[in-house]
Amino acid sequence: MCYPRGEMAAGGSCRIRLLRCILARMVPIILALLFNAGCAPTLKYLVVTGGSKSDGTLTMSYEYTNAEYPEVQWDAAKASALERCVGWGYKGAEFFDAGTKVCVRSSSMGQCVRWQVTYTCQCVE
Repeated sequence: MCYPRGEMAAGGSCRIRLLRCILARMVPIILALLFNAGCAPTLKYLVVTGGSKSDGTLTMSYEYTNAEYPEVQWDAAKASALERCVGWGYKGAEFFDAGTKVCVRSSSMGQCVRWQVTYTCQCVE
């Protein structure tokens, strides 16, 4: 409890006690905000990075850093693949199940700091 005119209490001055109280309440909030900031998804759009008209295949990729939590926009990727396949004379496009992830940039200590994820898409008749 703070006393009038800043008189000393058993645990110290009112200002110090008030500061301790504020810090005790703010630290958990600040920590929660910091930890949750790294969990927010980063929208990623696949772009065509290669392909073969005669084989009817496309490769589509996106990149991300360790600080990002990528969320692939699959509807946009499927629309882009379909547009390319139809342009080549095919009727549809289907993605294979899994992509491949490779490191495209490393730190001076040898740890990967940027990744590229590539998916293959098959154009279908």
